[in-house]
Amino acid sequence: MDLIYTDKNGIDVDMLPTYKLDMAYGRDENNFEVTIAIEDHCCEPECRIYMGDSDDGKNQWTEIGGIIDAIKLNTESGDITYSGRTWHGIMEGKVLCPDAGQDYLTLSGEANTVLDTLIKRMNLEDMFEVSDVDSGIIIASYQMDRYIAGYTGIRKMLKNANAKLKMHYKEGKVEMQAIPLIDYSKDEEWDSTQISATVSKNDIPVNHIICLGKGELKERKVIHLFQDSRGNISKTQSYFGIQEITDIYDNANTESEQELEEKGREKLEDAYAAANSMEVTFKSNEIYDIGDYVGTTERYTGIKIREEITKKIIKVNSNGISVECQIGE
Repeated sequence: MDLIYTDKNGIDVDMLPTYKLDMAYGRDENNFEVTIAIEDHCCEPECRIYMGDSDDGKNQWTEIGGIIDAIKLNTESGDITYSGRTWHGIMEGKVLCPDAGQDYLTLSGEANTVLDTLIKRMNLEDMFEVSDVDSGIIIASYQMDRYIAGYTGIRKMLKNANAKLKMHYKEGKVEMQAIPLIDYSKDEEWDSTQISATVSKNDIPVNHIICLGKGELKERKVIHLFQDSRGNISKTQSYFGIQEITDIYDNANTESEQELEEKGREKLEDAYAAANSMEVTFKSNEIYDIGDYVGTTERYTGIKIREEITKKIIKVNSNGISVECQIGE
């Protein structure tokens, strides 16, 4: 597989000679290392590396790439290692802040238009270019978490719109766009034998959160949130008696009632996810993107699990490419 390197201006120079690539992106890491022989040394900080297109235009690895930040020389092994940030890591190194005088950054509009706004807001338009195609995906008054890392914020925003981010390095820029995520757990044609899984399920996790906000004693803001057996959250109680398990979310510094409720919902979602877990080994996983969903039904117990793909680990060497997909935050 051809791994191309550029100069500091993003202009292609050549293909890297024999190399080993270790890259991870998604919920964390968002970085890479490329190791080559000392005598093949050819890059410097600010050069870029990326996986080139195939002749037939069907290369699915074009999201692989990033910018070199550091170089390490090992005279004992005779290797040089280039390390740096993936495209995802470059965005993660920025923080999305509310405008002056505003509590939150709120976004609305067609998804690619919103992405373009965020790229410019992070001053990354020299590196990233957003498709001008109408994605058909609408961001509806999405409220970013305060002071959130750029890539994490974009992932969360698109997930809220049932979408995911696709990137492709081409001619000196990372071309990006929002596209609908794929829920393979609902795809009748998807072959669930592609995964082997260790599944655990707790039918009665924490299902009632008492959110405590600003105020003292009887004046304190209190919100009760409940979760049903399918993980749906509302203000209507579903479990009673010994089946009701309650926890508290206590934050007297919460800025608004909306934020208090959102954090309480996150706490219930985390409890549900922890009680319904799936450890997955993928037999064929290269088609999955960050943000897609996979699922399985265990035939003996009937347990059904659906989880989001949140991280990919890519390894490339002379033997080919291996991909590990990880699920859950």
